[in-house]
Amino acid sequence: MQVDHITTPRDSQAWQQALDLALTAHGGPNALAHYPHVAFAFPASSPNPYTREYPLLDYRELKEWASSRGWRVRPAPERVPAGEKYRPPVCFTRLPSRYH
Repeated sequence: MQVDHITTPRDSQAWQQALDLALTAHGGPNALAHYPHVAFAFPASSPNPYTREYPLLDYRELKEWASSRGWRVRPAPERVPAGEKYRPPVCFTRLPSRYH
Protein backbone atom coordinates (compact mmCIF):
# COMPACT_ATOMS: atom_id res chain seq x y z
CA MET A 1 0.00 0.00 0.00
CA GLN A 2 1.33 3.43 -0.86
CA VAL A 3 0.24 6.74 0.65
CA ASP A 4 0.99 9.75 -1.51
CA HIS A 5 3.23 12.44 -0.05
CA ILE A 6 1.38 15.28 1.65
CA THR A 7 2.99 18.73 1.69
CA THR A 8 2.37 19.31 5.41
CA PRO A 9 3.35 16.17 7.34
CA ARG A 10 2.13 17.61 10.64
CA ASP A 11 -1.42 17.91 9.33
CA SER A 12 -2.74 14.68 10.82
CA GLN A 13 -6.19 14.98 9.24
CA ALA A 14 -4.69 15.10 5.75
CA TRP A 15 -2.56 12.04 6.57
CA GLN A 16 -5.64 10.25 7.96
CA GLN A 17 -7.58 11.01 4.78
CA ALA A 18 -4.70 9.74 2.65
CA LEU A 19 -4.49 6.56 4.74
CA ASP A 20 -8.25 6.06 4.51
CA LEU A 21 -8.16 6.48 0.73
CA ALA A 22 -5.23 4.09 0.40
CA LEU A 23 -6.96 1.43 2.51
CA THR A 24 -10.17 1.82 0.51
CA ALA A 25 -8.32 1.62 -2.80
CA HIS A 26 -6.30 -1.38 -1.62
CA GLY A 27 -9.36 -3.60 -1.58
CA GLY A 28 -7.62 -6.65 -0.10
CA PRO A 29 -8.06 -8.18 3.36
CA ASN A 30 -4.55 -7.16 4.52
CA ALA A 31 -2.55 -4.01 4.01
CA LEU A 32 0.82 -2.81 5.26
CA ALA A 33 1.59 0.85 5.91
CA HIS A 34 4.94 2.49 6.57
CA TYR A 35 5.36 3.59 10.18
CA PRO A 36 6.05 7.30 9.42
CA HIS A 37 2.86 7.58 7.31
CA VAL A 38 0.75 6.24 10.17
CA ALA A 39 2.66 8.24 12.80
CA PHE A 40 1.94 11.49 10.95
CA ALA A 41 -1.74 10.51 10.83
CA PHE A 42 -1.89 9.57 14.53
CA PRO A 43 0.88 11.42 16.36
CA ALA A 44 1.34 10.82 20.08
CA SER A 45 1.64 13.79 22.39
CA SER A 46 5.07 12.58 23.57
CA PRO A 47 8.16 13.37 21.52
CA ASN A 48 9.77 10.54 19.62
CA PRO A 49 12.99 9.60 21.49
CA TYR A 50 14.41 7.79 18.43
CA THR A 51 14.11 10.42 15.72
CA ARG A 52 12.97 13.96 15.10
CA GLU A 53 11.83 13.12 11.55
CA TYR A 54 8.38 11.92 12.61
CA PRO A 55 6.33 11.64 15.82
CA LEU A 56 5.64 8.61 17.95
CA LEU A 57 2.53 6.71 16.93
CA ASP A 58 -0.56 6.90 19.14
CA TYR A 59 -1.72 3.27 18.82
CA ARG A 60 -4.81 3.80 20.96
CA GLU A 61 -6.15 6.51 18.66
CA LEU A 62 -5.12 4.51 15.57
CA LYS A 63 -6.92 1.38 16.84
CA GLU A 64 -10.14 3.33 17.47
CA TRP A 65 -9.99 4.95 14.04
CA ALA A 66 -9.20 1.68 12.26
CA SER A 67 -11.89 -0.26 14.12
CA SER A 68 -14.51 2.33 13.18
CA ARG A 69 -13.58 1.67 9.53
CA GLY A 70 -13.61 -2.12 9.77
CA TRP A 71 -9.88 -2.77 10.27
CA ARG A 72 -7.78 -4.34 13.00
CA VAL A 73 -4.24 -2.97 13.36
CA ARG A 74 -1.03 -4.28 14.82
CA PRO A 75 2.65 -3.47 14.50
CA ALA A 76 4.46 -5.82 12.13
CA PRO A 77 7.96 -6.18 13.64
CA GLU A 78 8.53 -9.27 11.52
CA ARG A 79 8.48 -6.98 8.45
CA VAL A 80 11.01 -4.41 9.73
CA PRO A 81 13.83 -3.63 7.31
CA ALA A 82 17.34 -3.94 8.74
CA GLY A 83 18.27 -1.04 11.01
CA GLU A 84 14.70 0.24 11.49
CA LYS A 85 13.55 -1.67 14.57
CA TYR A 86 11.97 1.42 16.13
CA ARG A 87 9.59 2.01 13.25
CA PRO A 88 7.87 -1.23 12.33
CA PRO A 89 5.30 -1.18 9.55
CA VAL A 90 1.68 -1.29 10.62
CA CYS A 91 -0.47 -4.19 9.45
CA PHE A 92 -4.15 -3.56 8.74
CA THR A 93 -6.43 -6.61 8.62
CA ARG A 94 -10.01 -6.22 7.46
CA LEU A 95 -12.51 -7.28 10.14
CA PRO A 96 -15.18 -9.74 9.02
CA SER A 97 -18.41 -7.99 8.19
CA ARG A 98 -21.23 -8.64 10.59
CA TYR A 99 -23.58 -8.82 7.61
CA HIS A 100 -21.94 -11.89 5.99
